[in-house]
Amino acid sequence: MKRVIYSMYQPNIPKVGFSVDTYKQDQFEKYKDKLIKCKQEYADQCEADFFMHYPNLKDYTSLQYEKIRLLEEYAESYDEVLYLDFDVIPAHSPRNIFECVDLSKINMHPFKREIKPYELKRAITNKNVEYFDDQTMFVKVCAKKSMLLLEGVNSNDLCYNTGVVCAGSDVIKSINFIDKLDEMKELLDESKEDSLYPEGITKHFSYNNEVFISYIIERYNIPHVDLGMNWNYIIDDRMELSHGGYDLLHMVSKNFVLKFGE
Repeated sequence: MKRVIYSMYQPNIPKVGFSVDTYKQDQFEKYKDKLIKCKQEYADQCEADFFMHYPNLKDYTSLQYEKIRLLEEYAESYDEVLYLDFDVIPAHSPRNIFECVDLSKINMHPFKREIKPYELKRAITNKNVEYFDDQTMFVKVCAKKSMLLLEGVNSNDLCYNTGVVCAGSDVIKSINFIDKLDEMKELLDESKEDSLYPEGITKHFSYNNEVFISYIIERYNIPHVDLGMNWNYIIDDRMELSHGGYDLLHMVSKNFVLKFGE
């Protein structure tokens, strides 16, 4: 079986909402060599080829589409494919993911983001404070649910994180993400005008790879598995690095010093 692991890095991506700022971009640049090296070492452990991509795209959204396009491209020449966001770091002694998951299905970690009614009311009535942005997971779930509702599908409350994606070539080929992209954009535009959610939410609906891949999985019944947290262990601004219990760290905070030191 031919295996491949790939990742991407493009400096100076324009800021997107609250999630991409100057500090995080600086951390990528400071630790980029170590971030590449740890992925190469993990690929060697998994007996997989490894490729780094350095796209030159105009915006953050296009960059996120690119990782799905590459997923489909690699499925044409490899049997097993793993994508890792550039801020994903293998643990000290990680297991071989290819030998631990069902590769006949798409493996991604889902997020369920609920909001309490009083929080929602406060968020949409206080015009002076923005509680949401395009990258807020709650907004992404609402966007996906709105798209599916227009097609008569009663959706779940999950949205898949594409920071770690692992699957076999056959199921990847069934996604056809790029071929569906234009029609998904049109459907999302329509959902902004015809949605159960208030304008304070729908104004943040945007073209997004996680919204679209989650839509495809539900709409077309793509075989999938909810990847365990240990394979996409999120470290955000509120979390410190714990010991054990994970195979792949997803350093959303970009606080790489926790793993690599100064």
